[in-house]
Amino acid sequence: MNLHLQRLREKYLHDWERPATLILLAAALLLMLHRHYNRTRFFRIHFATFFENLPLPESHPYYYWFLTTGITLCCLPALIAKYGTKIHLRDYGFRLGNQKLGWSVTAAAWIVMIPIVICAVLVYPPFSEKYPLCKAVDANWQAFLLYQLAYGIYMFSWEFFFRGFMLFGLERQFGKYTILIQTIPFAVMHYSKPMPEAIGSIVASVLLGVLALETRSFLYGAAIHWLVAMTMDVVVTVLRFA
Repeated sequence: MNLHLQRLREKYLHDWERPATLILLAAALLLMLHRHYNRTRFFRIHFATFFENLPLPESHPYYYWFLTTGITLCCLPALIAKYGTKIHLRDYGFRLGNQKLGWSVTAAAWIVMIPIVICAVLVYPPFSEKYPLCKAVDANWQAFLLYQLAYGIYMFSWEFFFRGFMLFGLERQFGKYTILIQTIPFAVMHYSKPMPEAIGSIVASVLLGVLALETRSFLYGAAIHWLVAMTMDVVVTVLRFA
């Protein structure tokens, strides 16, 4: 029995690189925790009664969702990256890198996406039904701004997880194929979005992966992701009250 187990270990575990193995297993666990514990439904079931006397209670589940995502998809993977793989966080994209390329692509991508978002909202009603995720914030600009800042934390955490933790963490083992590896869970996580957005997430993930590798930073992808998401909320809100 022991000999058989030893042979299996040598057959399946001999060439496994420790950092890549840890990142892949941690990614599966963290995404599972995210889907289970970071949802608005979980907040409504377990915590809503503790916050019901605070202003704008409809927004509380979304703040919970956005901010706790910062734990499961940013803080925890950052700790795993730093202390588990023994690789500096700079090498996971926590740096500005090629700023000239990064900021120019960020500005260009946002400018290009503004008319695309407007057209999408006008011709495809599910976008107006979906966004903003919290409809209660669209009647007050202060609440809307605070909501967008929390949304930014959510987007930052997503970009670090997929284009930082997974992309850079797996690059040594899988090379450029890591762009496609991180695209799979990223696209799956968009399954509940309007279909054009869900399909577009595949293209976006590949392009943001290339941008991250070219700039050696996930920060520009986070900026693009947040700016486009915020633009969607603004366009939908303006058209709703127009």
